[in-house]
Amino acid sequence: MSRTPGPARFLVDENAATPQRSVGRAVLAAVALLVLVVGIPVALAIFTGPPPVPHSWPTREALTSPVGVGTVLSVLTFVVWLAWLHFVICVVAELRSALRGRGVPRPIPLGGGSQRIARILVSAIIVTGIATGTASASSPAHAPAPPPVTHSVAIAQPTPTATPERVEAAAESANPLAGKKVYLVKAPRSHHHDSLWDIAEKHLGDGRRYKEIYELNKDRPQLDGQRLHLARLIMPGWQLIMPEDAVGVSRIPVEQVEERHTTPEPKPTTKPEQHRPAVEDGGHTAPAEQPGDQASVDQTDTRWRLPADLLGGGLLTAGLLAVLLIERRRRRGSDPDQAATTAEVALRVGGDPRRSLALDHALRSLGQLCEAQNLPLPSIFAVLVSDEWIELMLAPGQTGAPAPWQVLDDGGRWRIARADVVPDAGGPAPYPALVCLGRDDQGRDALIDLEAASGAVSINGDAVVAREVASSVAVQLATNPWADLLEVTASSLPDGLDEILSDRLRVIHDIEAVLPELEGADPRSDVLTGQLGRAADEMPRYVVLGAPPSETTVARLGALAGRGRNGFGLLVAGPVPGARWQLLVDESGMLRIPALDLTVQASRLSEKSLHQVTDLLAAARTTASVDPTGQLRVPNAGRSGDDSSWATAKVRVGVLGRLDVRTPGDIEPARSALAVEVVAFLALHPGGVHPSVLAASVWPRGVTAEVRDATVARVRQWLGTDSTGSHQLRIDPTGRLYLGPEVAVDWDCFCELLRRSRTAQTTRDERELLRRAMHLVRGPFLGDRAPGSCSWLARVHLERVVPDLVVNASHRLAELSLGDDDPAGASTAARAGLRLAVGSEYLWRDLLIAEFRSSGQRAAEQVVQQLGEMAQREGAVVSAETESLIEELLPGRMSARRVS
Repeated sequence: MSRTPGPARFLVDENAATPQRSVGRAVLAAVALLVLVVGIPVALAIFTGPPPVPHSWPTREALTSPVGVGTVLSVLTFVVWLAWLHFVICVVAELRSALRGRGVPRPIPLGGGSQRIARILVSAIIVTGIATGTASASSPAHAPAPPPVTHSVAIAQPTPTATPERVEAAAESANPLAGKKVYLVKAPRSHHHDSLWDIAEKHLGDGRRYKEIYELNKDRPQLDGQRLHLARLIMPGWQLIMPEDAVGVSRIPVEQVEERHTTPEPKPTTKPEQHRPAVEDGGHTAPAEQPGDQASVDQTDTRWRLPADLLGGGLLTAGLLAVLLIERRRRRGSDPDQAATTAEVALRVGGDPRRSLALDHALRSLGQLCEAQNLPLPSIFAVLVSDEWIELMLAPGQTGAPAPWQVLDDGGRWRIARADVVPDAGGPAPYPALVCLGRDDQGRDALIDLEAASGAVSINGDAVVAREVASSVAVQLATNPWADLLEVTASSLPDGLDEILSDRLRVIHDIEAVLPELEGADPRSDVLTGQLGRAADEMPRYVVLGAPPSETTVARLGALAGRGRNGFGLLVAGPVPGARWQLLVDESGMLRIPALDLTVQASRLSEKSLHQVTDLLAAARTTASVDPTGQLRVPNAGRSGDDSSWATAKVRVGVLGRLDVRTPGDIEPARSALAVEVVAFLALHPGGVHPSVLAASVWPRGVTAEVRDATVARVRQWLGTDSTGSHQLRIDPTGRLYLGPEVAVDWDCFCELLRRSRTAQTTRDERELLRRAMHLVRGPFLGDRAPGSCSWLARVHLERVVPDLVVNASHRLAELSLGDDDPAGASTAARAGLRLAVGSEYLWRDLLIAEFRSSGQRAAEQVVQQLGEMAQREGAVVSAETESLIEELLPGRMSARRVS
């Protein structure tokens, strides 16, 4: 058989084998395999008898006797039996691997030619389905086996399948890759080059499926202008469209391009029950469409589709989430609309506040250590942050690092383990210009220092994506916790940017109008020294532009940035001649950082997501007309029980504090966090939820039905049965999941006691019921939960309802205690409420009055000091009413002014 010379031999031959030839080969292979596996042992048994298996050790006489023809034939027969057995093992290994779709199996010891022959024969049979018997007219013979369940979870969206809406949006989109799974060809590493076979084996489970990848990408233009012609010639940076069943690759979200279709409203798959009327819960009117009120939810609905840029925002999302939480601590805001709520869910899922705070503490503690040991601050130009460590890139290198920092590459890198970072480190922020550009394939956030560039940082490539990266950088500069006083000036970017944090970020339409102001600022020659003792009028200034300005403006801004580390940085979305750092981003959001020799998934903020975030912040900044001290309506918890049933229940769910589930059953530690969240979700939805709603809430990034059902079954077994033998986790006739009546939830018990206190016959009984209710409060609502967990709280609004009712009960109990001339009891009541609602000034005023009446001015002074510490820690602002009370109780001591 002749071979085609040259590179053309790697082209896929579409007519390489006709169906008739494939069937013929499969039949011949089956016959040959039958002869080798069955015919050989039958022939040996007929002509030589059973296998010559020794039954004892040979004697000395047998070893020293002459070797005859019979002995030689016995040895040869035994060798043939061993060779046949070895071949059967190879066939079994190849057949098992082929049926499971795992590609080429591990080599069998001494396999060599035997395993190669077995592979050829088994492959020829499997192609036409003779061995499996699963081929049919509606199922092609080469249909791949489904991947393992544990690897089929969607990465970016709750709906991994290509729905008609997604396909339509992708077809009308400007991005030809929208809605498709895409693999980015990696650069060579350690002499290893990506190949279609390796990609198919890793992401499709079978290297022989490389032809499918080839057919999807043949002759499709790549970003560098080349096209895929040869199956083995692929280049780094190419984007390969993958089959829909590929695992471990990301789907290009449709949300990254403008949608031109209307997503249909969610449609129940079964007839839903009659909706209950909305209930006003503690000043909150429940929406008419709660997720638990539907039999099933279509996750292609926009309520469940999370913005991809916020979902993968990392440090950007953590900063936005921190701003939102600070605003909510300052006041009782109103409920956001549906789109803003979806953005909040994405912030909770995509944000990584622990990583953000770890970097902040590491940098501030580094400044303190260098100052204490009289060491110069390292001149860093980039930072890599993972879940295990924080690594600084230095230029020039510096070998003298304070412990526990480690010196690598002769001072070119400093590294510290996350576990060694000093928590709550104070001091000035030494590197406020650090911004995150994205996250690499190893899960590391890559940050660069704008001041270290000593010139403009230019983002080239796709103009729309570059502008979104610039928006992300501008927001990060204003919201990052490792920055103190600074000013960010943005231009050619969306107007809503300044609504996020207007005292630090401004958006102007003409950058040339503020050039004299920027040039008039007093530059400092050594910003690393000045950062540890910066005055208010020396705050750094940064400029972020969404499009290149005129050459004159670029030159003037570049001159400011080119003075070195002088508290000024410049980033431009678009080409800038002579820019020190040239970044490159493509339409899929892959950003190349040449200075780090790194490619990351870019951190972006689209205009659509920006508007959702600003609407979310606007709702948080709008004070709601709810008086927590009034007669708020108590929600119907759905199950009866008070603190006595809570104390004796076999299964308890605690949400008024750290999330805690007590059950007599056991569960694997690695699965306990997910199981606890599932139980908490069901506990706060006493009316029951459909499994699809549970999946969209607990797994906001997406999950298969198999994984969801396996988790529900595991949780059901963990919770066990009640006194009647029924499961604690039940399913009603409509398919809803709910917890049984013997599961005690502290929130339900609290509401029951509070409801009974409203109808108490005497103030003594009312006070006792309120005291028992407040005894259930342990700390912040669902406190100390892991980042990304319980993101569904944004949809149920309980984070506002629960504090309202706790403050209501605590304040009423304090009033009754003071009325009974029991200031110590009033102080206890106020402190119990502050365990959950630490920012409630109603309770701080109750505590101040109670301590003043109980122990005098000294105790009141201590309360004022604690209030000031809380305000500083939580970013709260003390109201005029509280200041007036302090001045009334502690006149002439300047206490109110110190708190403010």
